[in-house]
Amino acid sequence: MGRSFLMAFDLGGGSGRCILVDLETGAAFSTKRDWSYPVAPGTAGLGYDLDLEDMWRKLGEACRQVVEEAGAGPGEILGVAATSMRNTTVLLDGEDRVLFATPNQDGRALGNALMLAGERGMEFYRAGGHWPGPIFTGPRLLWMQNNAPELLARATRVTCLSDWMGFRLSGGLYSERSQAGETILFDHRKRDWARDLIASIGVDPGMFPEVVGAGTLIGSLTREAAEHLGLAPGIPVAAGGADTQCGLLGAGCVRDGDLGVIAGTSMSVQQVCGDYVLDGEGRLWSGQHVVPGLYVLESNGLLSGTVLEWFSRILHPGSYDPLAVLFAAAARSEPGAAGVYSTFGAHVGDARSISVILGSLTMSHMVTPDTLACRDHIGRALLEGIAYSAWANAGQVIAVSGMDPDFLDAGAGMSRSALWTQIVSDVAGKTVRVHAVAENSALGAAICAGVGAGVFPDLVEGASRLVSVEREQRPGEHAQKYGELYAGWREAMDKGSECESCMANQMAVAMLSRAPAACEAPPAFRPRILVTASMDDAALGELRGMGEVDFRPWREEMSVLGGGRELAQALAGFDVFITEMDVVDFEALRDTPGLKMIICCRVNAVNVDLEAATAFGVPVANTPGRNSGAVADLAVGFMIMLARKLPGAATFLKQSGGEAGDLLRMAQAYEEYQGSELWRKTVGLVGLGNVGTRVAARLCPFGAKVIFYDPGIDAAEGVLAGAEKVSFEELLRRSDFVSVHAPATAASEKLMDREAFSRMKEGAFFINTARASLVDDEALAEALESGKLAGAALDVFTVEPPAADNRLAGREDVIATPHIGGNTREIGAHQGDIAADQLRKLLRGASPDHILNPGVLEGFAWEGPRREPPPEVLESLARNPKPSITS
Repeated sequence: MGRSFLMAFDLGGGSGRCILVDLETGAAFSTKRDWSYPVAPGTAGLGYDLDLEDMWRKLGEACRQVVEEAGAGPGEILGVAATSMRNTTVLLDGEDRVLFATPNQDGRALGNALMLAGERGMEFYRAGGHWPGPIFTGPRLLWMQNNAPELLARATRVTCLSDWMGFRLSGGLYSERSQAGETILFDHRKRDWARDLIASIGVDPGMFPEVVGAGTLIGSLTREAAEHLGLAPGIPVAAGGADTQCGLLGAGCVRDGDLGVIAGTSMSVQQVCGDYVLDGEGRLWSGQHVVPGLYVLESNGLLSGTVLEWFSRILHPGSYDPLAVLFAAAARSEPGAAGVYSTFGAHVGDARSISVILGSLTMSHMVTPDTLACRDHIGRALLEGIAYSAWANAGQVIAVSGMDPDFLDAGAGMSRSALWTQIVSDVAGKTVRVHAVAENSALGAAICAGVGAGVFPDLVEGASRLVSVEREQRPGEHAQKYGELYAGWREAMDKGSECESCMANQMAVAMLSRAPAACEAPPAFRPRILVTASMDDAALGELRGMGEVDFRPWREEMSVLGGGRELAQALAGFDVFITEMDVVDFEALRDTPGLKMIICCRVNAVNVDLEAATAFGVPVANTPGRNSGAVADLAVGFMIMLARKLPGAATFLKQSGGEAGDLLRMAQAYEEYQGSELWRKTVGLVGLGNVGTRVAARLCPFGAKVIFYDPGIDAAEGVLAGAEKVSFEELLRRSDFVSVHAPATAASEKLMDREAFSRMKEGAFFINTARASLVDDEALAEALESGKLAGAALDVFTVEPPAADNRLAGREDVIATPHIGGNTREIGAHQGDIAADQLRKLLRGASPDHILNPGVLEGFAWEGPRREPPPEVLESLARNPKPSITS
């Protein structure tokens, strides 16, 4: 007999997850895909847009991966459901196409929310359970009435992210009750849409789908969805719910009085209530549990997880997983974090207050003088502050509900940290239960799937079957100290609120007073983008988040567009062209009046007629540095190879005649190949551009001292790159390694000549991964033959490839490679990342970092006709075409 699984999708703030739960063992298999969303043009930096097609694509990948990892057969998945972050808004037109989609962080409706709160705040709060704020669907619809009326007029249905996912899976569009309760347009007492409130803000109540409970069967997996996900069609699809309420279900909080701390991207402290409870002042949120007949009372800690992750990248910028490093380092600190206090990510909920979220870090060099341990203490202080916040929010909820439970149930990402949950236990003086499946929201959605598929009679029974406690943490030896620390922290928070409010107001004024940039794209504008350059999936995903992408990579298509009519026809209807090899000439630019931006994925945009593009007002950007990381890797690799004598050492054991266990032979190797470390060596970089900067960054962890010579880079820029600026002569005199990274110009030709090599240290090494013209080959050969230099590594030669008997390439003390510095498989990923960033900046109204004709930005507009050159300019451009197919 085969196994049986339930599947759930969890669409979160920074990633999407697909989970499979084995009904027999309770084991959960989980995969995820990260995503991000760009700032929405025309929203003063307050709005964000969701790319639902990109999310759907990534969830398809995650689904196929988790099915493979779990070894689930086609008929073994019994049901599926979806949960998502709350406070999302999705609008569909009459053909079910997405017109508008926002995440929970979208705050474009700030002004509308403030007005609604000021005029009718308590009215909406009593019915909808939430004081009006910019993250709710109601104010967003008001924003659309003022800022995107044409989109709103085309909309026929209003939904949220998880309900859209249910619709995409099954074809049935319904509003699940806990998600509907997060819109402020829901009547919690009637447990249905507040149609009078909806109509009172000028919106048709008929746009809101029928309300159903979590676990309700809404259809079966369509053939199209099944093909995309790699599943069998016909699997029952159930309504999921809001992520926090699904998280309560997945943590076993299904009884009156149960209290859950769901600490993921945001931190929600929710208590299960048998009745609809309001705090009377509008500070707390009240909503629907996914369990029928139950409600939740909530005090929200806001984006605790997001802030913690942000701070982890500040503290540990070079780490592969900065957040994991922060948790591990914090464990080396002590209770109280050696006198460091933090309020970052530590918000005590008051839904009536809408302001910039601030944080503070309080510490003294007199109390915490050990600089090496400071990062550990700061990390600990961050975790402690968020734990204090969790208990402060819980205290607000308990005070209103009157129910003080013996246990706290912790769930979501932060619950994985035994350190953090122990701090919460010590602060609260209560037992904290942490569950075997940390992905509580996804597990809750899987339980909903089980009810919809008939596996469980109801959600409570499903929770009893699938939710299990992994650990219970009771107040420990530090509980008394943490009780005292919490009291002091809370007093400081209360007393500091007036100062913090003042600073928040200053920041809000600055934020809202920012005038839109002249070339910022209008709201809801999504450019059509033709991409023929090589690019990876991650970069394409970024581009799809900004516009509609047509990807025709020239390598796979085996085709390069030769300009003129051919290119003009290909570009018809496109706003943005991202190219690598195609010829963008005057004729093509003249005949594509809708083209607004060109991004050339090359260091030198020789295939674009820049003069013609400038005349037509088309910004052109390039992608310098696309291979700089690869070249930097090779340069540092050369240094290690030379220092450790690896060329010879790598061939020693392959020499004929060697016998196993020959200790004399090992002694010979030990003597011949004793090398040096990069530690405490001085590395001189001739040129600190894209490659040189990356070489300096890579050398820092080795403990090397980096100096540089570059007339175009000042000392301050060098310090930021981790390098000291010196004269050319001083660099040659001090350096153990000299590595050249300068451009090839008339001034730099044979920069490294006999005189330069004579000034280098005895026994130094020379490396060239830049240009052959920078070096006098004969002078280098003489320096090596005389013993002045100990060795060299060369990736470039005057004639490539050099002959086998080349004076330099043939030497044993020279590492010679055939110009491979920039030749890596990751080039497409690098240039795609740079290209996406250039487009993102221009859409926001900023100047792209690598724009080649910045003068065109004055007067540039994404919509409407572009600049038309005078007739005499057109005639001149036509007579003197710039790029050609041979460029």
